[in-house]
Amino acid sequence: MKKLFSLLLAVLMLSACLVGCVQSGNTPGNNSETTPGGDPGTTPGEPAGGVAQELTVCTGPDPETIDPALNSSVDGAIMLSNAFSGLYQWHTNEDGTQTIIADCAQEVVEPTQLDDGTYQYVITLKEGLKWSDGTELKASDFTYSWNRAVDPNTLSDYQYIFDVIAGYSDTTPELAIEADDAARTITIVTSALCPYFNQLMAFPTYFPVRKDIVEANPDGWTFSADTYVSNGAFKMAEWTVGDKIVFVRNENYWNAANVKLDKLTFALSSDDDAIFANFENGTYQYTTRVPISQIPVLKNDPNRMNVDFFIGDYSGTYFLQFNVEQSFKPGIGNVSDDPAAWTDWTPAQNAEVRHALGLLIDRNYIVDSITQGGQLPAYGFVPAGMDDGTGTEFRAKAEKWWSVDPADKEANIAEALDILKKYYTFDEATGTFTDFPVFEYSVNPTSGNLAMCAAIQDMWDDYGITVSVDQRDWAVIQTALSNGDFTMSRLGWIADYIDSITFLEIYVAASGNNHPRLGKDGAVGSAAVYGNGSQTWNEAYEQLITTIKTSSDMQARADAMYQAEKALMDTYAVIPIYYYTNPYLAKTNVKDFLYSPLGFVYFRTAYIEG
Repeated sequence: MKKLFSLLLAVLMLSACLVGCVQSGNTPGNNSETTPGGDPGTTPGEPAGGVAQELTVCTGPDPETIDPALNSSVDGAIMLSNAFSGLYQWHTNEDGTQTIIADCAQEVVEPTQLDDGTYQYVITLKEGLKWSDGTELKASDFTYSWNRAVDPNTLSDYQYIFDVIAGYSDTTPELAIEADDAARTITIVTSALCPYFNQLMAFPTYFPVRKDIVEANPDGWTFSADTYVSNGAFKMAEWTVGDKIVFVRNENYWNAANVKLDKLTFALSSDDDAIFANFENGTYQYTTRVPISQIPVLKNDPNRMNVDFFIGDYSGTYFLQFNVEQSFKPGIGNVSDDPAAWTDWTPAQNAEVRHALGLLIDRNYIVDSITQGGQLPAYGFVPAGMDDGTGTEFRAKAEKWWSVDPADKEANIAEALDILKKYYTFDEATGTFTDFPVFEYSVNPTSGNLAMCAAIQDMWDDYGITVSVDQRDWAVIQTALSNGDFTMSRLGWIADYIDSITFLEIYVAASGNNHPRLGKDGAVGSAAVYGNGSQTWNEAYEQLITTIKTSSDMQARADAMYQAEKALMDTYAVIPIYYYTNPYLAKTNVKDFLYSPLGFVYFRTAYIEG
C-alpha cells in the first residue's frame, strides 16, 4: 500500500486502546509477516521481470545516530525499522488498515492483572532467532537493551518511554522485566493497563542490541558494517559519511524468505532540489524530501498526484520551541541567560512574550502559501485526529491556544500588541517596538524550513522584532537542542504511537526531548508556577503525567491529559504552527512498501516490479 487514507488513521485513533494492551491485534492466520497485496512471484535474489532488486531511497542527511537507544529522529527511525526487529511489528491488512502483529515474538499476548493492580505480560520468542552475524538472539538481549536504554549513563532521549513498566525511575531504574533464555520468554509488568503497550513493542527504542558488540565500542559500534549487528530484514554493508548507508538483505532474519530486496541504499542529503532531481532522473526511487516549490505543481498534475506523488497522513505537529532559560527582558540588546537579564524580569513575563510571538504568526498563510501540502493550522500542541483514549478526539475538547479562523487574524495581532506594549517601547509612527531584544532562530536548512523561517521572520519584523537565522545541519541541531545550545528552534514531533500522551510526555524533566528545559537546570527552568502556587510547574506537570501513565481509568486519564496540555500552554515554551501531512515520492514500480502515519517506512516486503 502506497497511501494510507484518512479512514485508516481515524480507525487507528478510535481503536488505539484495542490495538494496545486489551486486544491482541491478531487475526487467525495473521500472526507472522506476509506480503501485503500478494506474492510478487520472486524469491530472494531473483529479479522480478529482469529488474535487479535494489532500491535507493532518501529520507535525509547523515543521522545523528542509528543506535536504537539514542535515536530520536524520524529519518533515523526509518533506518532502524528496516535494520532491526522488535517483539511486535506494524502490518498492513488486505483492506489497507494497520494492526500490530508478532515479529520476534511467537504471538501478540494479552496481559494478566495481578493482585496488586499491575499487569503482567509473558512474551515467548520464536525459535531459532539469530543476529545478522548468525549468532543466537536471546530473550536476555531484549532485557539488556531496555535496561541499557533507561540507564541514566546512556543518555537516551527516550528513557521516559519505558515509564509504563513497573520499577521505572529516571535516576535509579529497576524495570520489572525478566528474561528466561531457556524458555525463550520475557516477562514484563506494567504499572497500569497501558492502551498502547503493543505499539511500544514495535517502537525502535524497544529494539534489541547485542551486549558484547555495544560494550566493546559504546561510541562507535553503529558506524561500521563489521560491528553494526542487527536482527531485522536488512544488515549494514557500508556507511560512507555524507553519501550513503547501504543495507543488504539479512539472510539470518527470521522471515528472510519474504524479503525481496537484495540491497536497500539510503542516500544521504539535505538538499531538497538535488534530491528531487535524483528522483526525476531515476537515481532515487523513493524520497520523503519534496521541495515545497514542487508541491503545488505535483499536486495539480493528474499524471503525478497519487501516481508517484502522494500526500500521506502524518500524526504530528510542526512547532517553534524556546529555551526558557533565555530572557526576553526589554532593552538588553540580545536575549540572554545572564543572571542580570532576569533582574526585575520573570519567567511568567517571558511566557507572555512567547504567547504574543505566537499570536503574530499567520498560520493560514503558512499552510496555504508556504507548505501547500494539505497541512492544517495548529491551535494546540496535540495534533488534530488524536484520540484521548475514551473515543473522543482530543482537539475537539481541549482548549484552543489561539484562533486559527482567518477572520480572527487582526484580533490575534491586536492581542499580541497589547501584551508587548506592557513591556516594550512602541513607536506609533512606525508601528514597531524599539527595544525588543534580538534572538536567534535555529533551523536545519531544508527548502521548507528556510521558507517557513523567512515567512515568520517577516511577520515579526513588521513590528520591529528582529530574528537572526542560525543554520545548522540536522545532526548538529539535534545535539545543540539536547545541550540547550539555542534560543529558539523549529522542530517537528511525530507520534511514537497512537495516543495523545506521546506528545505530552516529552516535557517531563528526565526527557532528552524536553529541549525548552522546563523543570531543568535550577530556578529559571522550573520557576513557572502552576495552580495555587504550591508547586513548581515541573512538579505539577510530572504529577499529571504520572496520573496518565498509572491510571487504568480511561476518563481520569483523559482528564489529566487535558490538564497537562493546558499546563504546557501556560508556559508557551512551544509555539505550534501546523499539523503535518507527509508529501513523498515513490516510483510506480516500487511495490508493497509499508507507509505509516507515524512517519516510518518499512521495506521488508517491498520489491521492484519489472
